Amino acid sequence: MRKQKPTRRWLFTNRRNILIFFLVISVAGAGLIYYAYLSREQPAVVSSTPEYQTLLPESKPVDELGGWKRVSPPENDPVFAYVDTIGDATINVSQQPLPESFKGNVAEQTARLAEAYSASKTLEAGGIKAYLGTSSKGPQSVIFTTDELLVLIKSKENIPDDAWEKYISTLE
Repeated sequence: MRKQKPTRRWLFTNRRNILIFFLVISVAGAGLIYYAYLSREQPAVVSSTPEYQTLLPESKPVDELGGWKRVSPPENDPVFAYVDTIGDATINVSQQPLPESFKGNVAEQTARLAEAYSASKTLEAGGIKAYLGTSSKGPQSVIFTTDELLVLIKSKENIPDDAWEKYISTLE
């Protein structure tokens, strides 16, 4: 008598087993995706208005200037900006609370920051000492501190010094 070879039943020998296998894999995959979705880090809520005292041109509400825009990443200290004009030139005015490194020697730290921006020309406007830098291609930067604020104003085109001084003196 001849010995019969034992038959092996493989997992994928019929449709029912194949269907069950793919159903188990699909449910496990969906569960992992759902778990990853629930455990992902939620983005931080970022305020759209500064929570510190700011400066605006006299008689202009911020809504007239397009509103405040946060220009710093959520994980950094808040810096807010608005867009305005001096004559026909568009300017971006950003403001932030005075950095801790400035406290104690505001004038010296402001001068150092201005130097880093190549803003070597000094303007006097309404009791504020501001530093003006002009790129060879035309854009300008103005840096100054007042009260507890660090202010940086940028323009893509050249603006006369007296117009800068007039604008700065209108900030309240």
